Amino acid sequence: MTCLEAQSNIMAFIDKKLADEAASDFVRHMRYCKNCREELEIYYTLLVGMRQLDTGEELSHDFKRDLESDLNRVDHKVKQKKRFRVSAFGIVFAVCCVLLLLFYDQTLHRVYNSEQRMKKAAQGETYFYDYYNGCIGLASEDIIDESKRESYVEEMTNYQYIHLYNVLHPKRIKRPEKKNAEEDAESGGETL
Repeated sequence: MTCLEAQSNIMAFIDKKLADEAASDFVRHMRYCKNCREELEIYYTLLVGMRQLDTGEELSHDFKRDLESDLNRVDHKVKQKKRFRVSAFGIVFAVCCVLLLLFYDQTLHRVYNSEQRMKKAAQGETYFYDYYNGCIGLASEDIIDESKRESYVEEMTNYQYIHLYNVLHPKRIKRPEKKNAEEDAESGGETL
């Protein structure tokens, strides 16, 4: 803010009608510009003193301290509004982030559920029961009658099938006979 702009805002400051946009720059300029500060002190002393006399108030003993108090009040008010804007923006941003995360979570949940429904439809209702047979626990709606459970025959292993086949179909293994002793010598005298 230039000196001319600051001096044009002196009356608005004394009347407490200074715009918030200009207040911060005005206070900063008055704290660092010696000439403008002197002019402000003169106007402040004259105008505030005349108002106090007109209203019948007790005349202030230290206008300089009152002026500093008013400058601090305006500066504090501007900073408080700025903090409020920043904190309001932070709160709105945080709420937007939370809502976005909730929306994202709901979307993922819907996508996951639709994929699971599609997988289930592609596999059929009894996919897992057919695959694992009786190894998995049954849900309450899939309970089998006791009669079916009693008639359930346990499956046999491959070894048991082979053993059963050999018992039911006995074969005699024929070993080839040796024709002469020469074959014995060629084989080294080993017998099969």
